[in-house]
Amino acid sequence: MVQWYPGHMEKAKRDIQSKLKLVDIVFELVDARVPKSSQNPMMNEIIDNKPKLVLMTKSTMADSKLNQLWINQFENALLIDAITGFNINKIVPASREVLKDKLLRDKQRGMKPRAIRAMVIGIPNVGKSTLINRLVNKKVTNVGNRPGITKAQQWIRINKDLELLDNPGILWSKFADEKQGFHLALTGAIKDQIYHKDDVILYFLDFLKKYYPKNLNDRYQLDNINDNIEILNAIGKSRGLVRNNEVEYERVYEVILNDFRKNHLGLITLDRVNE
Repeated sequence: MVQWYPGHMEKAKRDIQSKLKLVDIVFELVDARVPKSSQNPMMNEIIDNKPKLVLMTKSTMADSKLNQLWINQFENALLIDAITGFNINKIVPASREVLKDKLLRDKQRGMKPRAIRAMVIGIPNVGKSTLINRLVNKKVTNVGNRPGITKAQQWIRINKDLELLDNPGILWSKFADEKQGFHLALTGAIKDQIYHKDDVILYFLDFLKKYYPKNLNDRYQLDNINDNIEILNAIGKSRGLVRNNEVEYERVYEVILNDFRKNHLGLITLDRVNE
């Protein structure tokens, strides 16, 4: 089973708890392709009763039908995409809606309006830095399509309406089941170097055959080949990934991973609501 829990994440957990009193609301980012798998089960315990808005990132990469089903699974949630800018302008209004009781109390006490202070949390590679850079309209945090880019907490003033406290991504110590580990490996939340790609890719091929067979066939022109090894062989041969008459499976795995992560396989959601 895929497992990963670097020591710095325990420190990040303590840092979050120590700074909660400084913020009004928590923005919990989840990947719309894996909304459940990418939601850290420790977070509700960590943030306690602090108001929360779930931001479903990368939503334009996910299955639109399942986006609508998943948005209803959260108490307060918003579909966004920091790369395309989708719904980014709705984050502050949605935050005000979550905080409307607090803002009303502040107004009745005669307090002057100020910027909403939000803490940004989420697992590695869920898009925290991309979102912050989109909000502020310039590069203020490092961005990369790999986990572990953000190393420490940092305050970022977005504008007069919003200030953010960014945090390193936190993965938990043990996944609920093997499927969850596979989903996080496929989206890049776990470093590619630390898991066996063959297990992940064979799982993914079975998943595609069950839920998105047309995407699979259209991308690789498989003529409805059903056996996983035959599929890998067909992809390897069509891409020229053959040496000494043997398909180089590791390179085929990379092709499939990259195709999924770059949306070449179409709009796909790995987490199913009914599961």
